[in-house]
Amino acid sequence: MNNYFMETHHHEWILTNKFGAYALGTGNLINQRKYHGLLISSDSKFNRHHLVAGIEETVEWRGETIHLDSNNYSNCIYPEGFLHLVKPWLRPYPGFLYSALPHQDEILILKEIMMDQETNTTMVKYTNLGQHRLHFEFHPKYTLCSHHDINPHGSLDYLDFFTDIKNDKEFSTFSAQRSDTGLAVHCAVMHGEVISNRYVYYNVYYPWEVMSGYEGIGDQISLFQVSFDLAPNESNALLFSDSEIEDPQKVISRITDRYAGLPKACDYPKQSNAEGSLLSSLDYNDNILFERKSYLQILEFALLDFVTDDDIVAGYPFYGPWGRDTMVVLNALLHTPNNLDKVEKILRNYSRHIKDGLIPNMFAETGREANYDSIDATLWYIILLWKLGKKKQSPGYWKEVIHLTENIFKSLLAQKEHPFDIREDGLIELQPNFAHATWMDVRIDGKAVTPRWGAPVEINALWYNALASYEDMCQRYSGTAKSYKAKQQYLKLKDKVKSAFAKFWNGTELADRLEGDKPINEMRPNVLIALSLPWQIVDKAIMKQVFQRCFSELYTFYGIRTLSPKDPRFRKKYYGTQRERDLSYHNGSVWAWLLGPFCGLYLKVYGTEKSEQELAESLGDFVQVLRNGFMRGHIASVAEVWDGENPHFPKGAPAQAWSVAALYNIESFIDSLEVKL
Repeated sequence: MNNYFMETHHHEWILTNKFGAYALGTGNLINQRKYHGLLISSDSKFNRHHLVAGIEETVEWRGETIHLDSNNYSNCIYPEGFLHLVKPWLRPYPGFLYSALPHQDEILILKEIMMDQETNTTMVKYTNLGQHRLHFEFHPKYTLCSHHDINPHGSLDYLDFFTDIKNDKEFSTFSAQRSDTGLAVHCAVMHGEVISNRYVYYNVYYPWEVMSGYEGIGDQISLFQVSFDLAPNESNALLFSDSEIEDPQKVISRITDRYAGLPKACDYPKQSNAEGSLLSSLDYNDNILFERKSYLQILEFALLDFVTDDDIVAGYPFYGPWGRDTMVVLNALLHTPNNLDKVEKILRNYSRHIKDGLIPNMFAETGREANYDSIDATLWYIILLWKLGKKKQSPGYWKEVIHLTENIFKSLLAQKEHPFDIREDGLIELQPNFAHATWMDVRIDGKAVTPRWGAPVEINALWYNALASYEDMCQRYSGTAKSYKAKQQYLKLKDKVKSAFAKFWNGTELADRLEGDKPINEMRPNVLIALSLPWQIVDKAIMKQVFQRCFSELYTFYGIRTLSPKDPRFRKKYYGTQRERDLSYHNGSVWAWLLGPFCGLYLKVYGTEKSEQELAESLGDFVQVLRNGFMRGHIASVAEVWDGENPHFPKGAPAQAWSVAALYNIESFIDSLEVKL
């Protein structure tokens, strides 16, 4: 079995829409997580429900039956549809080419999955690329539960479902609703016949859940049988939605149009070829499938996966909007075409939720409550207000955000609700019970795993940059409208912070945090964040020394370690139960998003010392593995974390917003250089 085939089996495809709904699965379509499925709906508050797990698919020809689907059970995989899989493609949307055994051009079926941007609707399209008429018989498999849950064994046996079928010559619609929760799924098929049935799929096994210490066995149910025929080069589509589908053809056209302008892999099958073999035209040797221009288009689309109507989803499938992540991702979205209005809309949305000078760390989402447990999210927010203003060049905008920023500063200096203070020397200091308020925020039994109480280095660099951004806002507004003087108390505070920041440097390294004035010298990537920000706070010589040490001890091909392997607390694997993984999360695990500040600091250090060609080549080397993952079709997104030692397989969320944003920012900068790649 070729390397490409095996590589895609370990990675996941992702489809999303502007509401935070998603479809998710593996490269061989065997559901390994409880979150895998064809439709997981979302409402405006990111309450998500798992509706459709998959489809039992049989294809008949001259008395022979081919199963396309595969289910995990604790002791086997059945049926073995994955054996009929010739090749999968993960982008621009998942596509799967199936054949009879042995694989042959006479029997070829292309299955494609796409999602509507405007509604919580997934389309599954089948095309007969072979040479014979085929009969298809499907049984959609429903779950109809919260996406964090599964249906316990036997729970669906005697449960009532309200079902409805309307068969029509042009299209047939059918729906099912749980009697106990009211959750419903609405479906449609073009040119097909639908009849009632009832099958329960017992004890479907999700190994990745079990490996993470969660319940991993649940039931699914089929309530309908769908059948149709396809002649060679004919297609048909099924639709699954959380709302009634009034005009299936219109929905299919809208979904198709959404993806029409995106590039496909160079060997993606178009139609059967009577004069030659379609199978022989496929790439089995792990070559480049997307040239650079196409790759950048795919990467931009991958970034937009996380953009909802007025926020950013931090990662799929586990997360909703997180303030810190949103601000980091907006930094990348600023550089995408035609998205300034979207960035402004999201920033305005957060302005309506400011409390005690803080934006939300996390909005309410399925099973989680909103909280304000971060300080850095607000500081990123102010820097983003400034960056957007430079793009807009509007006096009215500057006036508005100056007033907003001053109110935030005033609240931060006066607040008593949260356990942090502005010290006499200007630095922000976190109390021990607020030691989780940085991006290293994991707690076990209420206690921070990576306690960073005192004055964290990146928090105070962000604080300085927020104050410096405010000063520049005032200068720009004064130069474009009328005379406006920045409040002197904030300018003096900025100078105090810069002066006090010298306490982090001991002559050989930059401390991760201060306890009082005592440097805590842990080799962590927070120094990269601190020194990569727009406003320089230390000398270039210090920046170079910090970068070189981070490169030596923290850099990997997939991202940056959260702790040096030389530290005795370093944990080399992100694996096991929630507790075991939490202990590793910020104590060695590799994070892709940190490639952003890593490359940002590299440019600050070497930007004037090296040619554009050298810069492009070095930056390209830093992200080469992730770049190749996209260009060779191995990955559809960028994951959250990897193991701290010998990283290879993605861990955590398989699609993480700020991971993709970091790669997009780096590649966009490389593309802006007039060099040959």
